[in-house]
Amino acid sequence: MSTPQFPEQPTTPLPDLSQSQNQTQQLGQAQPQGQPYGQPSQPYGQQAQPTTQQPTSYPAQPAQPAYEAQYAAVPTGTTLDKTNTFAFLAIILAFLSPIAGIVFGHMGLSQIKRTGDAGRGIALTGLIISYAYFVFVLLFFIFYIGLLITVFAGLGSAMSGLDSYSSY
Repeated sequence: MSTPQFPEQPTTPLPDLSQSQNQTQQLGQAQPQGQPYGQPSQPYGQQAQPTTQQPTSYPAQPAQPAYEAQYAAVPTGTTLDKTNTFAFLAIILAFLSPIAGIVFGHMGLSQIKRTGDAGRGIALTGLIISYAYFVFVLLFFIFYIGLLITVFAGLGSAMSGLDSYSSY
């Protein structure tokens, strides 16, 4: 049984190529040599004359060496197992919960610095996205609360003119 890391290699030998070369040479001798490109077979206005030329044989081709069985290179594992887990969590949580993305991003960077794991770029990307998302949400709430204060102040101002005691 083969595993994805070390696949089984085929054990059947390659077919013998010398028989197919002999057949190719025999076929080549039986075929007549034709006109090369660019030369007309007959000029215009003349009838074709029957030819009695004997076909010429092709020179013998040197035998090609038989190919040895070549095995595919053993695939190497991915670097996913060496990448810091906190870095992955930082980039995933950057979109779901920016505060958790910031925490895991900083934890991942400190582990990467300490242990030398891969994933520094992923942790930095998670941190950058988390901080940008956090600032965007914070500005959104500030403007939303400011809008609500403005709406209620305007509504209170408009309602103050409808006071029933001031009309007498």
